[in-house]
Amino acid sequence: MSENFGDVFPRLRRFIPSSLLDGPWRERLEERVGELPGWLTLNYAAFEFRLGDPAPAADFFVSVAPGRPSLEYFVRQGEAAKPDSPEAALGRVFARMNGVAPPTEPSLAGWFRASMLEYDIAEIPSNLNPAPGVFLALQPESELDNDVAGSRTPDRLAAAIANAVGWEENEEERRSVERVFAALPRDGVVDQIGAVAQREPRSIRLIMDGLKQRNIPALLKRLKWEGSARKVMDILEEMRDVTPVFRLAVDVAANGVGPRLGLEMYRPRKPSNLDYWLTSGRNAWRPVVDYLEEMEWCLPEKGAGLRAFPGIERLFEEKGMSILYKGINHFKLSIEGDAIEAKAYAALAYFRLYADSEGESGQA
Repeated sequence: MSENFGDVFPRLRRFIPSSLLDGPWRERLEERVGELPGWLTLNYAAFEFRLGDPAPAADFFVSVAPGRPSLEYFVRQGEAAKPDSPEAALGRVFARMNGVAPPTEPSLAGWFRASMLEYDIAEIPSNLNPAPGVFLALQPESELDNDVAGSRTPDRLAAAIANAVGWEENEEERRSVERVFAALPRDGVVDQIGAVAQREPRSIRLIMDGLKQRNIPALLKRLKWEGSARKVMDILEEMRDVTPVFRLAVDVAANGVGPRLGLEMYRPRKPSNLDYWLTSGRNAWRPVVDYLEEMEWCLPEKGAGLRAFPGIERLFEEKGMSILYKGINHFKLSIEGDAIEAKAYAALAYFRLYADSEGESGQA
C-alpha cells in the first residue's frame, strides 16, 4: 500500500461511531500519525477510547513484530534519526530484537513476540508530538530456547524497556521490577512490559496474566499496593459472569508499585485463534458495556458507539475490493483511590484483496 495513513483513513473513519472519535480530536489523530505508512498502520489500526469522557477522543496504537517489515521500518527510522533522539533509541532496541546488536549490547532476539507503540493524542496539546510509548509482549517461557531463557531476566527486561524509550537505566527501578516478578504466584506470568517516556512520574508498566482470582489479595499485599484489595475483588466477582478472563497491570517505579492498578478484561479464546476478537459479533461485548453503563463508568453515548462498532465491511474501491474488520479487543478499569476509569481498546483491520501500484497487499 503506497499511501500514508492520512491518505487512507478519511475513507474509513465513517466506520467509527462519532461518539467515539470525531471533530478536532479526529483531526489531531490524523495529524499525529498521518505520515505513517498505510501498510504499517491499517493492517491493525488500534484505538483507546475513554468511556467516562464526553470528548470523542482516542489514542492510537501500531503493532509491530520481530522479523516483519513493520519492525524493520522503525529500525530504518532510527538509523536516519539523530543518535540521541527517541527514534534512534527505539530503532536500536528493535534492531536488537531482530538479532542485530552491537558488541556492547545483548541481543534481544527471541525475547518478545510483538510490540505495541502507543501514540498519546487525547490529552496531549496540539503543539506537542512526543515519541510513542513502547509495550513489549514477552514470548512465553515455554517457547524460549535455553540461551534466551537464561538471559531474559527481570532486571534485563527493565533495562530493555528503559533503552526503548530513551531513558537512562536505573538500578533501583530494576530492583523494583525484580520484586514484582518474585511476588507472582506460581500460575502468574508477566505478559507485557512497557513505558511511556513523557508520563510522570517515571514508571514501568507490567501486565500480568494467568492469575487466579483467589490469589489476587495475597499478591497485592506482597506488592505493597496501597489501594483497596476488597474493591478489586468486588469488581472481579461482579465481572466474572460477563468476562471471566482478566489481566492485572501495575506501574513500577524506583520506590515500588504505584497507586494506580489496571484490570484488563478479555473474552475467552482458544490459544490458536489470536484474532478471534476481530470477528466477534456485536453481542459478544454487550454485557460488559451494559455493566459499565450501569456502574456509571461509561457514558450512554460511548456505550452506544461501542455496541455499534464491531462488524465486517466490504469496500468496493476503484482498483478492487477491500475488507474492513472492526472489533473490540478488551476493556480496562483503572483503579486509583476512590476513582475508577473505564477504557475500551478497539481496532480496524483493513485488507486489500488486490495489489496496489507497488504490488503490496500483504501483512505488515
